[in-house]
Amino acid sequence: MFIGHFAVAYTLMHVFPGVPPLVFLLGVSFPDLLWPFLVFAGIEKVKINADSPLQKDIIFSSYPYSHSLLVSSLISCIAGIAIALFTTPLAGILFVVCSASHWFLDTIVHQRDLPVLGVSHDIREGFGLWNYPKSAFVIEYVFYVGVTLLVMPFSLALPLIIIGSLFHLMNANTFFGFTKSNPFKTARMYAVVTLLGFSLFIFAVMGWMK
Repeated sequence: MFIGHFAVAYTLMHVFPGVPPLVFLLGVSFPDLLWPFLVFAGIEKVKINADSPLQKDIIFSSYPYSHSLLVSSLISCIAGIAIALFTTPLAGILFVVCSASHWFLDTIVHQRDLPVLGVSHDIREGFGLWNYPKSAFVIEYVFYVGVTLLVMPFSLALPLIIIGSLFHLMNANTFFGFTKSNPFKTARMYAVVTLLGFSLFIFAVMGWMK
C-alpha cells in the first residue's frame, strides 16, 4: 500500500491539529523509509520477479525489522523519543502510532508475509488483496479520496487528491501490468524507487500545506 497510508496521516492531522503535519507524514511512511536502507545493507531481503511488474509477484522474503509489528514499532520509538524531545511528548507518541498503523494497512494488501514479532519462526499475516490487483487499485484510491474529503478542508483536500491521484497513477503498472517485465530488475532498484516515492510524496504534500 502507498497512498492509503497517508489517509491515516490526514485523519490524525484533523484530530490533533497542534502537532506538526510532518510528524504524521513521516510516521505513516517510517517502515517504508527505513526498509530501503536495510535492503541496501543486505539486512533485509526482497526478490523481484523480472518477468512481472505486478506487486503480488514481489516476494518480501525477510523484513523483520522494518515491517514487523513489534520490532518496527520499537525502532520507531527511537525516532519518537527524539521527536518528543524537540517538539512535544504527544508528537512523539503519535509518530509511533502512525508507524504501527503502517503494519495494519499493509496486512490488507500483502501476501501472508508480514511478521508480527520480528523474530525467528514468527507468525506472518496478510490478507492478499494484491492477488486482485484491479480491485486493490480501486479500493486504495477510494479509501484515500474518501478519507481526504472527510477530514481535510476542501481548499486543501482538492490539491491533496490531485497529488494522491498522480502518485497512484505512477504506481499503476504494479496493479495492471502494462509492461511485460518488471522495469526494476533488482532489489536495490526497487528499494530506491520506494524511498523516492514516499519522500517525494511527503515533499509534495508539505509544499501544499505551507
